[in-house]
Amino acid sequence: MTSNALLLVLMEPPAALEEEFNDWYDTEHFPQRRAMPGFESASRWVCVDGWPRYGALYDLESPDALRSDAYLAASGAQSTPWSKRMLPRTCGRRRVIATALSANPPHCDDRPVSRLLIACYPRVKESHALLAQAHERLGARDDVVHVRGFEAREDDATSLWLMVGFNAPISATALHEPLAALKGHGANVFNLYVPYTRG
Repeated sequence: MTSNALLLVLMEPPAALEEEFNDWYDTEHFPQRRAMPGFESASRWVCVDGWPRYGALYDLESPDALRSDAYLAASGAQSTPWSKRMLPRTCGRRRVIATALSANPPHCDDRPVSRLLIACYPRVKESHALLAQAHERLGARDDVVHVRGFEAREDDATSLWLMVGFNAPISATALHEPLAALKGHGANVFNLYVPYTRG
């Protein structure tokens, strides 16, 4: 999967509101966002190692998709009443807008992803070198579906966001040695996800 930009949203509802949170996300928020102009694909994820519990990934044509009239008309003060009820009750909320590295190495295929590692390396100046090292360290694995790198401006510095998809179960512990630090930069987010399903 390739895209020019990414919107990543992480959050966790209180346990007492988890069912309503998923009702809201499944029936209103997620379909609304997925249908926005410039949104190429969308997926939801559940964290099995790390925090917060829920993640949503939206592949974008460009960051301009988040400045379209349609998006602005359904965001912030223009959000739906249900969104205004749910969002303030979540914790760990993080919204990351990131652009794809122009030299993203082509390590991608069509196999389904059963585990997704999301890692963030803050305050980096050589994102391409970190991404290249991740590719090198994962190159011998046959369970890697994709390795994607994105840059985001956060706290007046550049962060590398790494997305690694696997087509088989794997533990976060098994990924610590190759990926917890790249080029001397330690990850401050190191979450492992499975695809979201509603039982």
